[in-house]
Amino acid sequence: MRKTHPYSVMLIFTLIMLTVSCGGNKKEKSPETGIASVIEVKIEGMTCTGCEQTIQRNVGKLEGIKSVTATFTDGRAVIEYYPGSVDTLRIKDAITGTGYKVIKFSNIQSVETSN
Repeated sequence: MRKTHPYSVMLIFTLIMLTVSCGGNKKEKSPETGIASVIEVKIEGMTCTGCEQTIQRNVGKLEGIKSVTATFTDGRAVIEYYPGSVDTLRIKDAITGTGYKVIKFSNIQSVETSN
């Protein structure tokens, strides 16, 4: 019969604990319910799909963002968000922080959700 070395048990335990604790450090978006707003943002400076992805990633990181679709050919992004969790100033800051210029915000609609 093979004996298990106490350090190997301790190492496995430590690795499991690190894996669990690292997963807890991720910024999880809390599920939202209620009224979501959809806005169109005119953006200057997008020239390629990489620009679209940068805006989608940075705006999408904000808590309260449900979806982001940026299109460089139209120079716009359509963003669905929960006004109780994030405001348009924070959305604008997320876009301008990546080097693009926000030209105009337009409200498209409000949608009731039950996420």
